[in-house]
Amino acid sequence: MIKPSVMLMNDCGPDGKPWDWKAKLAEWKSFGLQGVDVFQMFLNRTGMSLKDMKAILDDLGLKPTVYCIPTDLVSPDPQVRAKSLDTVRAGLDACRFLGVNHLFSHGGQHTNQGEEAFACYMDGLRHAAELAQEAGILFSIENAGKMCNSGDSLARTLQEVHAPNMRITFDGGNFITCGDEPHTAIMKLREKVAHVHVKSHVPAPPDYPRPYKYCPTGEGHPDYNFIRDKLREVNYDAWFSFEPEGGFDSKWDQSIRTLVDILKH
Repeated sequence: MIKPSVMLMNDCGPDGKPWDWKAKLAEWKSFGLQGVDVFQMFLNRTGMSLKDMKAILDDLGLKPTVYCIPTDLVSPDPQVRAKSLDTVRAGLDACRFLGVNHLFSHGGQHTNQGEEAFACYMDGLRHAAELAQEAGILFSIENAGKMCNSGDSLARTLQEVHAPNMRITFDGGNFITCGDEPHTAIMKLREKVAHVHVKSHVPAPPDYPRPYKYCPTGEGHPDYNFIRDKLREVNYDAWFSFEPEGGFDSKWDQSIRTLVDILKH
């Protein structure tokens, strides 16, 4: 059964100011939210320990879904990549502590591109996936930035890394911002999807700084009913996690209610 979660990336609300995220998680649980993606950068920004985070989630009755780490596995600098692999090792320890079987790595894709950078990234991902495999844990990246951002490039990544535990975190909104079609991408990647990030977009009005604008889940593109159905066809039973971005345009409360409803059907 696919379950709804939220990405806990920082402690700010849609206005960009700090808020009572514990109370908000409790409210969202009353909507039907079941899980929380735990980000290392959230712990760093708030000064919270992993132990404290787990205790809070246990108290709220919410499950940790995945542990998320910032890395730069693309860098040509061996020291930078070695430091990122140390971050992977620490992330795997965090997964064990939280009782989750999935480590998600983000970073390095946004500012790098080209075949030389791609080759460095594949080498870094192979080493990271090997460490995760030894721990019995899935390892994933998302589609984002300038590299590994499309269905085709992620399919190539899976082929190049060629690790049995390498997976994709499928971000429906990021395909749109990178100029790819998420409905086509899900058909190429669905058997290797370990997690789904949920955010939605509509075409931007004139003079908007970007060609797209955030909107609530259930509106705009992609159609998460379609993505849900295509993943169910391959027996996907993990998480759809709402990404709290887009400020007030995304209407976070409404989006989470809608996501819960989508997954009930």
